[in-house]
Amino acid sequence: MEKGKFEAPKKKKGASLNNDQSRISERKKDSALSRLWPVFAAVAGVLVLVVGILILTKDSWKNPGTTSMHATVELHGMPRAELERRFAELDMMIRRDVVVTLTPEKKPGLKTTDNEVIAKEEPLVLTLPDVVSDVHLDLVQLAADLNAGQGRESDNVDSFLLDPRDYLVYNEASLRAKIAEFVAEFGTEYTDATIKLEDAPIEETVPDESKPDESKPEETEEKIPDKLMTIRTGTNGRKLDADLLYQTVTEAYALALIAEHPEEVMQPSISYELQLAPAVDLDALWQRYCKDPVEPELDTATGEVKEGADGFGFDREALQAALDAAKPGEDVQVILSALKPELDTDTLRESLFKDILAEAHTDHTWNYNRTNNLELACKALDGTIVLPGEIFSFNQTVGQRTEAKGYREALVYTGGQSKPEVGGGVCQAASTIYYAVLQADLETTERAAHMFLVDYVPFGMDATVYWGSLDYKFRNNSPSPIKIEASVYDGQVHVILHGTEWKDYTVELDYQILSRDDWDVVEKEVPNDGTYYDGEVITTPYTGYKVKTFKTTKNKKTGAEETTLIAVSEYNRRDKVIARLEEEPTEPPTEPPTEPTQPTTPPTEPPTEPPTEPTQPTTPPTEPPTEPPTEPTQPTTPPTEPPTEPPTPTTPPTEPPTEPPTQPSEGGND
Repeated sequence: MEKGKFEAPKKKKGASLNNDQSRISERKKDSALSRLWPVFAAVAGVLVLVVGILILTKDSWKNPGTTSMHATVELHGMPRAELERRFAELDMMIRRDVVVTLTPEKKPGLKTTDNEVIAKEEPLVLTLPDVVSDVHLDLVQLAADLNAGQGRESDNVDSFLLDPRDYLVYNEASLRAKIAEFVAEFGTEYTDATIKLEDAPIEETVPDESKPDESKPEETEEKIPDKLMTIRTGTNGRKLDADLLYQTVTEAYALALIAEHPEEVMQPSISYELQLAPAVDLDALWQRYCKDPVEPELDTATGEVKEGADGFGFDREALQAALDAAKPGEDVQVILSALKPELDTDTLRESLFKDILAEAHTDHTWNYNRTNNLELACKALDGTIVLPGEIFSFNQTVGQRTEAKGYREALVYTGGQSKPEVGGGVCQAASTIYYAVLQADLETTERAAHMFLVDYVPFGMDATVYWGSLDYKFRNNSPSPIKIEASVYDGQVHVILHGTEWKDYTVELDYQILSRDDWDVVEKEVPNDGTYYDGEVITTPYTGYKVKTFKTTKNKKTGAEETTLIAVSEYNRRDKVIARLEEEPTEPPTEPPTEPTQPTTPPTEPPTEPPTEPTQPTTPPTEPPTEPPTEPTQPTTPPTEPPTEPPTPTTPPTEPPTEPPTQPSEGGND
């Protein structure tokens, strides 16, 4: 309805003062109250405002969050014929359906997830058709009132002001009955889920009497009887207020008669309280009624497989799917029975360590102390089991090399020199493991090259260790445990990695010399006191190298090859230092020495010069052997002096990826 449709009635004029004298006289009469008139004016203004609000909101047409938001038109007087025509139009307009949308309200204090579930709840819709409500305007009563002069604004003036809401009629009993039916259908009481556990029914099989019973009694394991669990799902509580719904509907009809947009008013929305029944907690059910199966596992200390054990429970995925599909208050049943471990104990025993992933055999120089140290280190390494994902540490496995453990002094590299220290020589055990790990294509996580080149593994495939500063580590990135077999015999250090082969490719190792730095001969003048003889080697030499190590993998099925850089290793140069005795004094001493300054008998066999070229181990096999190889091609007797020129690899990669060089160590148990 447009504003101004009803004209406003004419207002009566009040008496006016004809002259100033009368006004002065009036002011004198009110002199006592002259100072209070602003207060009276303010109070009067408030009263007028309140009365105006009450008139516009006659009968308190309020529906929380709905009707009070709609704009209404002003009612003005109009001629009787026009008023009757307008009421007839409103009567036709009001004969329509009222559609109430009910949505669950979010409650303060609930968890975020609960409020999210409430927000996703589908709204309820109550539709009240006209045939049920029988809503209309009583036009007969309107005509009677007009005939009686009700609503006339002044005598003998054809201007009437009547409120259409006063003539609104509907069938209260039908409305309330329809609303009650809706509340009974969609209003639900809150209930919690219930759990019932009982013995499962036993399925008996009828024996076939026509066949002879040839079965023999066998010893069977004691079986836990099955259980039947019945879960009755909880129901959500919808608190639907029938009185509020009735009030909302009737106010929608009434407000539509004076609303600017009646079609909006006839589609009100209200909220209701929804109490969510919590979902069945399967974790809590499992902890209360079930037991996890115990998987057989490997005892890393003994290398034995511990027996597994059956569990007892239900199929979690199947039960969860059944609960998701169940209606509120519906029963869901599940059988609790014995659960077998995923792994079979015997199968696990058979699968562990059945393959040789890689092996390495390195020649060692016979030296009592150094060999003793290698034997102790390998004894500590032998039988070590590295689980999938676990990181092996040489220092943690072998421990600190001390005299109390039986370690002896042997040469180590430290500070650019070779000097004896307790535990010297164990680096060869670490290098042998590293060489095997490279062939098995396991992930090395920590490794440092020696300060000087060693000759018992190919160039760039060594690893130095030193307690407290340098360690060698690798990760078992295979899907199965790995066992290290380590020993020292027949002049070699032996390392074999046992596990379960998982690779579909072979690994070939190689290296490339990037640069070399040849050593020089340096003479050092020493006192002629018998410590050295003339020409004796004080410091053995080492040629410096910069070496690139890489691997080439070859797919067993397709033959596709890929070359990858492993590391760049740098080895320091060390010059050969020989002794030159100081010259004899020109004048003999006043008193002859009581003891000779030179040994009466010089060493009969001074150390020989090292060979100019080392004999490097051959390139490891392109495919891990199914049986241990006879022996790698290692020199039977290592050279007494480091090599000066390594062999050049046969086929370097065209473009291996770059990697920063591995810095030489500052010390190591060589």
